[in-house]
Amino acid sequence: MTEHTPVIRLLADLVAIPSMNPMGRPREGSSYSEGTLAAFVAAYLRDRGIRTEVTEVSEGRPNVIGYIDAGAAQTILLEAHLDTVHADSMEIDPFTPVLRDGRLYGRGSCDTKASLAAFLRAACDFVESDRRPKYNIVLAAVSDEEYRFTGARYAVSRGLRADFGIAGEPTGLNIVRAHKGVTRWYIRAEGKAAHSAYPERGVNAIYTMAHIVTRLETLGNALLREKPHPFLGTPTLSVGVIEGGQAVNVVPDRCRVEVDRRTLPGESRAGILAPVRESLRGLEGWVVEDPHLAVAGMEVPENSPIVRTLAASIHRVSGACVVETAHYATDAGIYNEAGIPTVVFGPGDIAQAHTSVEHVEISQVIRAEAIIRDLLS
Repeated sequence: MTEHTPVIRLLADLVAIPSMNPMGRPREGSSYSEGTLAAFVAAYLRDRGIRTEVTEVSEGRPNVIGYIDAGAAQTILLEAHLDTVHADSMEIDPFTPVLRDGRLYGRGSCDTKASLAAFLRAACDFVESDRRPKYNIVLAAVSDEEYRFTGARYAVSRGLRADFGIAGEPTGLNIVRAHKGVTRWYIRAEGKAAHSAYPERGVNAIYTMAHIVTRLETLGNALLREKPHPFLGTPTLSVGVIEGGQAVNVVPDRCRVEVDRRTLPGESRAGILAPVRESLRGLEGWVVEDPHLAVAGMEVPENSPIVRTLAASIHRVSGACVVETAHYATDAGIYNEAGIPTVVFGPGDIAQAHTSVEHVEISQVIRAEAIIRDLLS
């Protein structure tokens, strides 16, 4: 039965190990780190004789990198992230994988342990059968994709290299060859505290921030009128978080907003932030902080080797292939920025990611493994 194939058994094992990302919140414990799952993946690779490195990106937040040297001229990167979002308010037991109606349920089953299982099994099949793959293979299981993408950045900073790559995400077995990037930063308004009975003695940072937010809204609307990218549309800007003040009877001396800017391929940090600062000219008491997250947009040409080769494998296994674009950001943006042409591909429906009944179609996971195995053949 398909439920008992090695890739589905592996997926169930992965889902059963919590690897939630605390995402900046004060949540601790082994369930809120990738450490236990990373140890499982590392042991899985080492048990099959694959040279494996485990490096801590931060405490309890490791990357696992496996290397299969086929003596080939080219190297392919197969990457998926270890972390998941939290499991608050899930309608199912998040870490007891359940097979029902052709689906496997559990947190991370879709995003993106299904991709990880398919990549691991496809690559390990060559090692276990003593066959030589067409490419040298770098298997990367990285941490912290759901929050700040630090795992992929750390891997690149330590010299991770490949001729091309695939970042595993739920694409319905379609190829995403281009997607937007994301840059996030804080803007602070700084005022002067005073008793609210004497507001004239202070400087109200929330009032200052009200003017700032209005100007950011104007800038965001202007971005929507720019000439659109042929596939990705226009860049966008959104203020998603605001916080300030300390008590209702105190004139607030501080207020802060967090800004989300979706970027197009080729946009630079200077090109993103300069218009923001320009839009705030004439206002006093504000500080634009350096971005705490910046993942570039990416675009891999449709005739590039990784798109053509992966598409051919999809055709052979599934009979149809769709090449598309997306508005979300992934680790692929970091690898492309580092000079590794990387597309996004994997089993699952993005609409299921992060949901209260997260699941993945078993048939897609099995086909994903077959597609990657064909690609490596």
